[in-house]
Amino acid sequence: MNNFYFALLSTLFAVVVVAASVIAKKLGSLRDPLQIWDGLNNIGLLPIRMRAWIFTTVVGFANPYSKSINYRITELRKGKACGVMRETKKISNPFRCVHAGALVTFGETVGGLAVFTLLGKKDRAILTNINAEYIKVSRGLLTASSVLQPLKDREINELVSEVLIKNAAFETVAKLTLTWRVDLKDK
Repeated sequence: MNNFYFALLSTLFAVVVVAASVIAKKLGSLRDPLQIWDGLNNIGLLPIRMRAWIFTTVVGFANPYSKSINYRITELRKGKACGVMRETKKISNPFRCVHAGALVTFGETVGGLAVFTLLGKKDRAILTNINAEYIKVSRGLLTASSVLQPLKDREINELVSEVLIKNAAFETVAKLTLTWRVDLKDK
């Protein structure tokens, strides 16, 4: 009987992975991450953790480098993105803390999603500068958040966002300042 349940769970898992891959390929890129996020949240039968995993998998297909770290997006709203990342051996440095590169990848992914929620379908944004300030040794469960105000001036060429990464004790371990070149075409 245990083999039956294992086979059933394995099949279900495979179906979910294939579905996430199909969704990502149909979208091509993450032009409207809120549409995907809201669509997943409207599926009532999926557990919340499964929705976050599917969304993060879709983000990984659109941005393959982000798959190099193990993170989950936990909240996405207009101008706001939050995510969590647990320290693992894969992303640790020789000093038994999270590697600076993993922190930057995590922060850039969360900050990018916050920026993309503010853009229209024809708008473009490209990261031109990252400034990372490492404040404290990062260990354990980390939370990243980025909050931006809605774009009121459609004539801007540059957008600066900030990402705070905190540990389980709510101490800031890193602060990233991301500078984006934006091309706003949607009016």
